Amino acid sequence: MGILYAMVARGEVVLSEFSATPTNANAVAKQILNKINNQQGATINCDSNVSFSHDRYVFHVKRTDGLTVLCMADDAFGRRIPFEFLEDIHQRFVKTYARAILSAPAYAMNDEFSRVLSQQMDYYSTDPNADRLNRLKGEMSQASTFQ
Repeated sequence: MGILYAMVARGEVVLSEFSATPTNANAVAKQILNKINNQQGATINCDSNVSFSHDRYVFHVKRTDGLTVLCMADDAFGRRIPFEFLEDIHQRFVKTYARAILSAPAYAMNDEFSRVLSQQMDYYSTDPNADRLNRLKGEMSQASTFQ
């Protein structure tokens, strides 16, 4: 499986998470949140995409408007699909919870949103249509065979 763990947080407050397999991903993810929040200090709302290696896994992090979406994927899974996953999760989370994100306590959205994380992790890990770039390449090659 490609993506094994996902988390959505505001600063260091975890709002939702899901793990597809028993690992220490939660502990490592919290260390990463602590590191990036303390590292950026006054620029806590700075938007960025970064990746951190840990053992055979890579933690991919997308920060946008003070919201951090993080996932852990197999090292061999690459970066493109995990970041597409993070973008999708960010959009779904903001669309679902809007302003409630700003003041929600820890794990307030976990009961409902962990199911979305689980479904999207499975989709991005197993469905070939999840890879937009390869899907577009396939569509372009099909279009050129019709000419």
